[in-house]
Amino acid sequence: LFCSELGGCAQPVSITGSIMNEIVLKGLWRSEDKAVINGEKSPERKKTAPKEIKITPMIVRRLECLRTAVDYPSPLLFRTWPCNKNFVGINETLIDVININSDPTGRVHEHRQWIRAGPRKAIKFEVKKVCAAIVTCGGLCPGLNNVIREITTTLIRTYNVEHVYGIQYGYKGFYSHQWRKLDLSVVRDIHKTGGTILGTSRGGFDLNRIMDAILEKGVNQLYVVGGDGTHRGGNVISQEATRRGLALTVAGVPKTIDNDVAFIDRSFGFDSAVEEAVKTIGCALTEAQNVEDGIGIVKLMGRECGFVAMHATLAANDVDICLLPEVEFDVDLLMGHVAKLLETRGHCLIVVAEGAGQEHFAGVDLGTDASGNKKLPDVGHFLKDTTKSWFAARNKTVQVRYMDPSYQIRSVPASATDSIYCSALGSNAVHGAMAGFTGFSCGQINSRYVYIPIEDMCATGIKVQVRALLLCGRAGVCARETGPVRGS
Repeated sequence: LFCSELGGCAQPVSITGSIMNEIVLKGLWRSEDKAVINGEKSPERKKTAPKEIKITPMIVRRLECLRTAVDYPSPLLFRTWPCNKNFVGINETLIDVININSDPTGRVHEHRQWIRAGPRKAIKFEVKKVCAAIVTCGGLCPGLNNVIREITTTLIRTYNVEHVYGIQYGYKGFYSHQWRKLDLSVVRDIHKTGGTILGTSRGGFDLNRIMDAILEKGVNQLYVVGGDGTHRGGNVISQEATRRGLALTVAGVPKTIDNDVAFIDRSFGFDSAVEEAVKTIGCALTEAQNVEDGIGIVKLMGRECGFVAMHATLAANDVDICLLPEVEFDVDLLMGHVAKLLETRGHCLIVVAEGAGQEHFAGVDLGTDASGNKKLPDVGHFLKDTTKSWFAARNKTVQVRYMDPSYQIRSVPASATDSIYCSALGSNAVHGAMAGFTGFSCGQINSRYVYIPIEDMCATGIKVQVRALLLCGRAGVCARETGPVRGS
């Protein structure tokens, strides 16, 4: 539902009669529902208890110092035809859920209203004065180079920006490494390789030194590509720029191999990582099948949520047991089931997320990494050693084949699907920055690209919601139904 008449995200939604009639006519509104929005009610179709539709605007900040500044025509006006089919209204928004299929006894339906991503006819920056910087932080992820390439290409080719820099090795690169000048020749083929040409690191966030470097270079557009910590840092920079009255916009592209970013349909690089993980699972299956009493164990990434392990398990269709961080497991129950599989089939295949089984490491404290993340004991080696000792105690010899492709699955180039996704994220981030938005990240919600306030995106996380875990037959993995809803 494209709501160009909703008055922007700064106010609650006001649905006009024509839009409401269109919703009803298209069957998008349940006839027994009655909306109460801004005091106006939709026509009652049946005499049932009224339901209130609560729509929360997700407000993306604009640069205060540019609110009253003159608007500049987008360069796209002079090179794209037909113009009126390729631009987004200045206040155009989306509602995250159109269809309502909930408990009929429910009284309130809550939905969110998002600023729609895309190019505007009017921009807030004089392109000849734009100086942009791109920084990648945290762990590697398939598609990082694709995002860098698209941001650079959109800035230079679409908006005619002359000064684009890459910050090397994360936030510390602002003040400890030479900035890298980016142009079309530098980024032309980088999407064909994994990793990031800018390098990456954890930690190194020093606000004062970063702001000094930004002021020295005259940067007025900053693009941050990373996870929660990276985005929180970017938001701090955005708020500091606002406090100082600087015309600096901060735009983000969310990156996490774990696919646990709130609200969005999926994280870029996730599909590529799952594809690579499935290859390793296939190898582990071959190893387990070709020895007597073979047990294959594959450890995959997933510190606090098990989406990589779960999706790889579902895609491989060969896994017997999948262990996730969201579900504790009993060793004797687990090994008992493995023993039954060996009796009936002669082999067993287990996939375990790196954050699973932490209840078995009570009292173990390995400290934190540079990003402040807790270091986890190695559940893969624990599971391998426990399997051997459990069967040895019962006078049975098993052949355990353990594989850990953690770094392998995140360092591959982006798949075709992820490559397209990264291009859309990168270009839409630039469009948002040019429109004067700041403190936002670009994501896809219900297959539509929107701008997400960083504060809201980082306020909550996503985890697998396991309804049932079946320790029999094939792996028991269940649909994900989480706080900010995303497809299973």
